[in-house]
Amino acid sequence: MTANPADIFLWRALAIFLLVGALLGISLGLLLIFRPQLLESVNRVANRWISMRRISRLMDHSLSIEHWFYQHHRATGMVVVAGATYMFIFFGLLFDKTHMLHRMSSMVPVRLLDGLLDALVLSSLTGAAVALIAGLFLWLRPSLLRGIEEQANVWVSSRQATKILDVPHDQVDRFVARHAQKAGWLLLLGSIYLFFILFRLLA
Repeated sequence: MTANPADIFLWRALAIFLLVGALLGISLGLLLIFRPQLLESVNRVANRWISMRRISRLMDHSLSIEHWFYQHHRATGMVVVAGATYMFIFFGLLFDKTHMLHRMSSMVPVRLLDGLLDALVLSSLTGAAVALIAGLFLWLRPSLLRGIEEQANVWVSSRQATKILDVPHDQVDRFVARHAQKAGWLLLLGSIYLFFILFRLLA
């Protein structure tokens, strides 16, 4: 049984990546052992803090497209109904589960794949049914969707969630700075071991 060339390439690329990481680990371990005072200068360059506030401020805006949907509700409703009908036809009549099992059985275990395909068909048919009802309402009686739309469009700000992330955590840096030489020896030995293992693997 021959190995897949793509698998060989990916494993070799991963090994080279880890080999470069091992070399960097050896360099950093030697730096911690013999020049731990330089660690503070390296940390100032590497640990530049980027706040999430500016990014969350750009994301924390609601975009309202309901007016466009209601203005073109007939065309939008027909497109949604057509898409839902296609999903019903494809997953209800045209979907060949046996063919998919045969085609994908080499990548995924058959029992797991069987359950995943059943879940895919069930969720697709359920989604198609919901889309069909929503499309018919949007096409024929869009006013019936306004109550559902108001409840669904409650704005939830992301600032509270990003505020938790917007706190620097430097506990590891302070621990390493206090035990620089011990951490350096551990990093050096681990990196040398990883380097020789990967070097033999690539040789």
